[in-house]
Amino acid sequence: MAEELTITYTPSKEDDFHMEEIREFFNDEGIPYEEDKDTYGLFHLNDKAVQLRYVDSFYFPMDNQKRFGEIGKGVPHNYFIDISHRNADKGIRTIWCFDFEMEQKNDVVINGKLVEGYRRQWEVIKNTLRTCCGHIHNRFFARDFIVREVPNEELRPFLETNCFYGYRSANKNLGLYLKKDKNGFKKNTLLMVLTFGYNFYGNKKREDNPFIEIIRASTKIECQVIGGMSKLLTHFCKEYPILHVGERDIMVNELIFYCDASHNDGRGMSHSALAFNFVSWDCCGFMNRWTCDYDGAQDDRVCKNGKGFKGLKGKKGEIFHRKPLYHQQIMQLMSEGKILSIANAGTSVYSILRKEWLRRNCEKWYAENWDSQVASLKEKGFNVNLLDQEAKANVKEVV
Repeated sequence: MAEELTITYTPSKEDDFHMEEIREFFNDEGIPYEEDKDTYGLFHLNDKAVQLRYVDSFYFPMDNQKRFGEIGKGVPHNYFIDISHRNADKGIRTIWCFDFEMEQKNDVVINGKLVEGYRRQWEVIKNTLRTCCGHIHNRFFARDFIVREVPNEELRPFLETNCFYGYRSANKNLGLYLKKDKNGFKKNTLLMVLTFGYNFYGNKKREDNPFIEIIRASTKIECQVIGGMSKLLTHFCKEYPILHVGERDIMVNELIFYCDASHNDGRGMSHSALAFNFVSWDCCGFMNRWTCDYDGAQDDRVCKNGKGFKGLKGKKGEIFHRKPLYHQQIMQLMSEGKILSIANAGTSVYSILRKEWLRRNCEKWYAENWDSQVASLKEKGFNVNLLDQEAKANVKEVV
């Protein structure tokens, strides 16, 4: 694990604006903090048990010197994850806040009203900080809710408002709805969701026993539901031994959850109330960022693959994910300094068997219903012997 590099740069006006916004948030929330004197953008919270690290991504691109020479100079791809690992070894939680996350905007509907320029990612980061510093004021308990399936027309605006990565389609959406008015929220208000679906990463190697992914786990901003995830997982494991995916029925055996380690440490997943099996914390991902305005329609060059640049377009500062169809074009633009790749703090992976969850958390239900449920699955042609395998047998192949 490499030592933390010292990056020297002159903060921009945007950086200073973001830093002041962070300070104002802490002051408004009454969250005590200490700003590090030596490292720009580093805030110590909770008696130094938590760190918030603001990053100007233009100064921390992934090192591509071997490929692009001096223009590709940057930090190692494991720069952020190594800092998080070192802090975790000391019992310190690290929350990263990249400049483009504070600048991300989208139009959303909140309480039936259109809100333009809503900064979802920054709002979710603030909520994470409230939670880990004990400043969430709207606390609920699992017993306050009933579980219902969430229709897509309700799920999409909820996730676009409350989930860091926004909406993603799934095969089963479950939500917690209030049984009665509480804390200023009306009866039947949706306050938490879990969504489930087919996991596409590595499942080709597990066609007979694919993972089911917990795709989204999200709670309404400024709310906390104690025991909420456990309630939703229990409902799913009891009621959905089979998940319908496209034209295929899949027996639900092993659940897998990918935790964004740049913002969440995943401690709750291995907590005694959930007790998922920790699999790994590695596999750094990245985002691409435009350093200038670019329109591929105006670029008449052709790459080695015979394809041009038409279809690639972006504005300075914009972020985009991988575009496999434009790999060579993106590499070319990186060599010209038009695109930077920004690493993150990796992904922590957790898994659990449905059988294990039910046996441990629903003893009475398990004793009365498991054998008959297995018999029903067997009658439908499923290989029920897979239900007795060890947890996380092949999860490493996924990561």
